[in-house]
Amino acid sequence: MRGRVARRILLATLLAGLLVPTAAPAVLSQQGDVVVSFDGDLAPATLPRTDPAPISIGVAGTVKSAKKGGDIPQLQTISVAINDAGRLYDKGLPICKVGSIQPATESNARETCGASIVGHGHVTVEAHVPTQPPFSVDATLLAFNGPVVHGHKEILAQVYARSPPGAFVLPFRISHHAGLFGTVMSTRLPQGTSSWAYLASFEMTLHRIYRYAGAERSFVSAACSAPAGFPGAVFPFAKATYGFAGGRKMRATVVRSCKVR
Repeated sequence: MRGRVARRILLATLLAGLLVPTAAPAVLSQQGDVVVSFDGDLAPATLPRTDPAPISIGVAGTVKSAKKGGDIPQLQTISVAINDAGRLYDKGLPICKVGSIQPATESNARETCGASIVGHGHVTVEAHVPTQPPFSVDATLLAFNGPVVHGHKEILAQVYARSPPGAFVLPFRISHHAGLFGTVMSTRLPQGTSSWAYLASFEMTLHRIYRYAGAERSFVSAACSAPAGFPGAVFPFAKATYGFAGGRKMRATVVRSCKVR
């Protein structure tokens, strides 16, 4: 009940100046010498009031040391919770399995599971290799519509680097909850990378339009659930939880706005 009341209050907090789409800054959170950021947005920001329409959603984050030249901690888990006004729909969309894209280059993954692609992005990893100073590795990210595993739908994010060459898969498990943040995507970094790979930044955009049963479908859709009579709403868009080695958790929430079409 408190969650529903809070949501109504937030949706009713309408500021005309804020309803004009702007480039909002990422949210920062700091604990000790660790600083994380989280950013997210949806497009388009002008949507129907009640009937969900196709959109794309993007999320991004960074992990840094507050000390100049300091080492970043080992990030182990990432969880991103999306406002319950958003919906994921994959009926009729081809499914890709981990074995089809791991091991595989990006081009191999596209060839094997191209019909299952639902997003893209970028990842930066700080590599710690014995006898060498730490160095950054830039990698591309492809998101695929994955199978249902132990009762949970998955989005498979293949992370592929060309130099030095390497790849791993992040299975984002999808779970649904009551309350403000209804859809949660969570993943754990592979155990095999924990001794040398420190994730420094990530970004992922989900978007896919396809046809099924004679109709156009969208992998992600949403409505602008503003109260009747109001032209738009300001709402908590997404919340990120970062889990680090040793049990430390850090959280950040992004607030965005939408306009009624």
